[in-house]
Amino acid sequence: MEQITVAGHPEPVPASAVAARQLAERLDKVRATRGAEAAEALEILVGQRIGTLLEGGMPSIDVATMRAIVDYVEIPEEEDNSTALGRAVQGIRDKAAQRGKRAMP
Repeated sequence: MEQITVAGHPEPVPASAVAARQLAERLDKVRATRGAEAAEALEILVGQRIGTLLEGGMPSIDVATMRAIVDYVEIPEEEDNSTALGRAVQGIRDKAAQRGKRAMP
């Protein structure tokens, strides 16, 4: 059993070596595809989930539990700040483009 530290959980967490590697690989993948900020957000969410499990009586994090956490914890996508009218106009442009027609600029 290893002791891992995770943002979002203040104390070291007992976890199997494979579970620790799964977490590291998932964080690296998110960091490479979505950036450091997204990886940090994921780590915080994972830490919070691990904390909940430990408080519920789970003594440590095993491979199956870590897989469930890292595969299904979702990082919120960036918010769409466009207005409803802007989205409607973009939808019309997209449909026109699909039909091969030029929409108004």
